[in-house]
Amino acid sequence: MNTATLAIGLILLMAAVATAYVHAARRRQRKAVADSHRIAHAVKDYFARSGAQISAQCLSVQGRFLVLVESEPLKRFRYSHIVEASLIGHVEKALGLHVERVFWRFPLPVGASSAQDTADLKPDRRDDEYVTQGIRAAQTNPDYHVAEDSWDQFERARQVEAAALPPPPVEDGKNDRDR
Repeated sequence: MNTATLAIGLILLMAAVATAYVHAARRRQRKAVADSHRIAHAVKDYFARSGAQISAQCLSVQGRFLVLVESEPLKRFRYSHIVEASLIGHVEKALGLHVERVFWRFPLPVGASSAQDTADLKPDRRDDEYVTQGIRAAQTNPDYHVAEDSWDQFERARQVEAAALPPPPVEDGKNDRDR
């Protein structure tokens, strides 16, 4: 009888531990989803203060938060890595949560597949100078294209550039600290 009681007790104990483990895993998952929503909301508020219209999502991947930001191409986002550092600091300060990475997407207008297609579209009501410059460049130079060059062509271009530069000043051999 003692053996049967012990076996039943062990089975009940293992069931309780398994139930607690499943409950804790679900709780962690719900907390990660709630934190992701809070971070996405904080990102939207951060950009709303500057008047930028963005779409933001936050994903929890293996306990790390990744933010996905989609915005129209604006000149102020040209150096998005600076904005990214400021955004990560804002989320950490406001929510106490650390964002691992921020990914940006600047989609072209619907139907635009090349720079020339983009140039043919009428500009938006809120003209942004960055987009306007790109459209203007595409309209004035329709033959503009990007292509790969060989390493030899690169070396020749460097040699031509080096020949065009004035020679460096001749040093008199004295150290600035000796003067």
